[in-house]
Order: sequence, then C-alpha cells, then structure tokens
Amino acid sequence: MWMVPVAAGLGVVMMAGTVWAATSVAQNVFVGAQPESVLPGSSIAFAKLDLRPSGGQLAGYTQFVNRLPDSMRDEIDPDADPAKELVDSYIDEAGLDGMSYEEDFEPWLGRHFGFAMWVPDSEEAATESGGTTMAIAIEAEDEEAAEAALDEIRSATDEDTAFDVRDDFAILAPNSAALSDLESQVESEGSLEDLDTYNQDMEAIGTENVASAWMDLGQLASTAAEDSGSGTGGYGLDEYGGVQQPDPMESLGQYEDVSGRMAVGLRIEPEYMEVRGDTFGLTVDGVSTADYDLPDPGLQLMGDLPDDTVFAVGGSGAADMMGQAYEQNPEELSDLEDLMSELGLTMPDGLTSLLGERTALGITDLGGSVDEFFGGATGPPSLQYRAEGADSQAVQNAIDTMWENSYTTPPGVTSEGSVTVATSGTTGTGRLGDDAVFKQTMAGTESAHMGMYLDLRPVAESAEESAPEQWGAVGASVTFDAETMSMRARWAPNGGG
Repeated sequence: MWMVPVAAGLGVVMMAGTVWAATSVAQNVFVGAQPESVLPGSSIAFAKLDLRPSGGQLAGYTQFVNRLPDSMRDEIDPDADPAKELVDSYIDEAGLDGMSYEEDFEPWLGRHFGFAMWVPDSEEAATESGGTTMAIAIEAEDEEAAEAALDEIRSATDEDTAFDVRDDFAILAPNSAALSDLESQVESEGSLEDLDTYNQDMEAIGTENVASAWMDLGQLASTAAEDSGSGTGGYGLDEYGGVQQPDPMESLGQYEDVSGRMAVGLRIEPEYMEVRGDTFGLTVDGVSTADYDLPDPGLQLMGDLPDDTVFAVGGSGAADMMGQAYEQNPEELSDLEDLMSELGLTMPDGLTSLLGERTALGITDLGGSVDEFFGGATGPPSLQYRAEGADSQAVQNAIDTMWENSYTTPPGVTSEGSVTVATSGTTGTGRLGDDAVFKQTMAGTESAHMGMYLDLRPVAESAEESAPEQWGAVGASVTFDAETMSMRARWAPNGGG
C-alpha cells in the first residue's frame, strides 16, 4: 500500500505544470516523439511529463481549471511558462550569467520530458545507489540550438554531465560511461517504446495522461535490497523538501522475493483530477491476490452513511481476506488475534461477526476529531458504523467491552434488515449517496473493493477559506483481481469560475 502515496505524490508534483498546460494558448498542438523512444527497454523505472496536450485534452483541462476554488485560480497566471521559472533558477544557481531562457532555451525546449533508471553493464556507468544509473530526455525542437546551449553549459561549469542530441531529444546522463551504456542498451535491447510489456501496461491505465510512470517492481526490489545492505540509504525522501514519510524503496527492499510491474498515470477530466496506479502480476514473498478467494466488490454501504459524513471508509470482503491471511500465516496477525480474544471472539470467524460481508464507517464531525487529535476534544467524534451480514449481538458485546470504563456514552446498536448499525453522537438523517459532491467524487468506483472519501468543504471552512463549498472532496478506491490491483485517487473541486 506504500504505492498509493507515491502515486498521489506524483500527481501533486505535476499539478503546477498541468494548470499551465490547461490555461495557456495551444501553440503547435500535436503528439510528437515521446521520451521512451530514446530510453532503454532495460529500464527498471521510467517517468514522463507531457505538457503539450491534444485539443480534446486541452478543452478538458480548461474546464477543470474553471472548477478550481477561486482562491487557487486567482494565483494562476495563464500566460506563465513553468519551464522559464525552472531554467532561470538553474541559470542563477549554476552562475551562467551569459545565458538566458529566451535566447538559449526557449527556441528549442519542447514539452515532452522523460526520466529512466536502469542497471548498466559497466561499473563505470553506475552512478546511483544500488548500482544503477539514469538519464533524462528533453524534447528538442531545434537540435542544433539544443546542442549549442548544452555545449555552453558544459564549458561554463564543472559538471561531468554527458549529453547527446538525436531523434528530437536531448539526452543527459551523469557521465560519458552512462551515456555510452545507454546507447549500447538501446542498440541491444531496443528502446522502452519497443517493449510490449511496457506498452500494454501503459495502455491499461489510459493514454490521455499528462504525467505517467512505470516500474519493474522486481528489479527495483532487488536494487533496493542491495542498496539497504550497503547502508547508503540513497533513496530517502528527506532531501525533497524535508518530507517525513516512510521510504518506499526501503519498504520494497525488505522483501526477499518481489515480482511484477506498476504503472501510474495522472489525468485531468473536466470535473476532476485523478491519479491511477495499477500493478500487474504482483507477488510479494510468493504471495499474490491469485492465492485468495476474492470477494465480490461493492461500496454500496458508503452511500448509506449519513449525509453529513465528512470522512468515510468502506470495503467489501475485508473479513474474508483477513481471515484467509490469518489461516495462511497466523503469526503475522497475532496482535489481531489477541485483540479479538479481548473482545470475546476467536479468529477468523470473529472477523465476520464484527465486519460482516461489507463494511462502512463514517465520521460526521471532523472538527471534533481534529480537536481530539490535538488533545482538545471533550468527547469522541460522532460517527456511524454499518456492517452487512455482521452479528449485531457480537457488535454490541464488543462495544460494551470497549466502553466498559469510559465516561462517555457508547454507540447505540440497531439493525436495518441484514445491516448492523452502530451510531454515536449526532448524525444526519439523509444518505451520503444522494449528495452531489459525493456522487461526483466517487463516480465509477461502485465496483471497487475498498474506498475512502473526505469532504474538503468543512476542512476549508475551518481554514477560513472564503468559499469553502468550492473545494469539493477527495476520494480513493482499490480494486483487484487475480492479476491486477488498481488504485485511484481523485480530487473533484466544485468552483464555478
């Protein structure tokens, strides 16, 4: 599940460039050469950014920008070029006083960018942690101008970066050995564009993406394991703005046997921005979803939560999946077994007693929950729990046990047909599924196995935004079968510029 925040992070990083592409005048709109055409098919990780959308994409981007909250849209300069800001910053840092974006970069700098990492054949080419090397491909609309600019940069700096300009791209590598290795890899293995597996995976997530990435998880895991053994910690995220979160490469490297691939894409639709990440043939330590009896999908219970729900999670078959995992490896879930024992239940049947076949939890007072997190709440948050097929008496007994020494009122337990309902505090009387923002945010996720929903309107209101209703909501879902796991994260703003 570390893949979900990685995918979301990719979307956030690319947002500024996407807004520029959505609101700028479309000049010379066409689908030109793509960076995977000049990067090696042996790549174990690849990412690209496309700031030259097709006419249809541009129309969708413009509509999406018009749905952004006023306070965000007011900060957007539709004529701004993100490349200029980046290049100007580099010129200043590198001390290239005789160069300028307008004279030396704008005439040739295209809008297709790519990055690839691979394991080189020569040790001299290995410049990154884990014995890998990398290269960047930048679209060059004027190859002579690109070569002249890069030549001037190399002459004016002490950097060892090697470059080549060919096939409509300027290709930059850490040193000449890495560049030579890239060329030999492409010659012997073909380019990434020639790799059928890559093309099939990218087609699965859709081709209308402004940014995308592809990874060979097995190769990355091997590389990460070697890197962790060296103690270099070369894949940490702290250097990027001081982000404090688990290192995904370190998490991947702790497993002995990983195989499979992952593709991630960021796309913009008129009503939302979505990051989608799919895994293909993923196995971890010999285990995959193919080893489980997969439950029927469905997030219907989330729609039955109160209409004032601010945060909701839901799932189908969670008890069954966890029960199968317990039977395969009970030692890994010993803590859960102890918890169930404290509630007077046994594994794995006790899971079904509490969770049922489908489960949903909704919190209706996010402000109180935030206060509680910071130690200022006077009581628990208002919430509703719904479990289809659960044992109402088991749920009641579990609540009685958990609230045995509490001074607060425990949730009340009722039944609505086959659904056990536990409610605490004050909740709305309508259905969340009838809310227009919920429908917009969670559209197309009805057949997912797991889902999450967060209404940003009360969050924006607590932040004293002038138009909190324009922030809409964010949602996420996970769907899986025997071969593929698909994860989606979506933001659906509700501005009306």
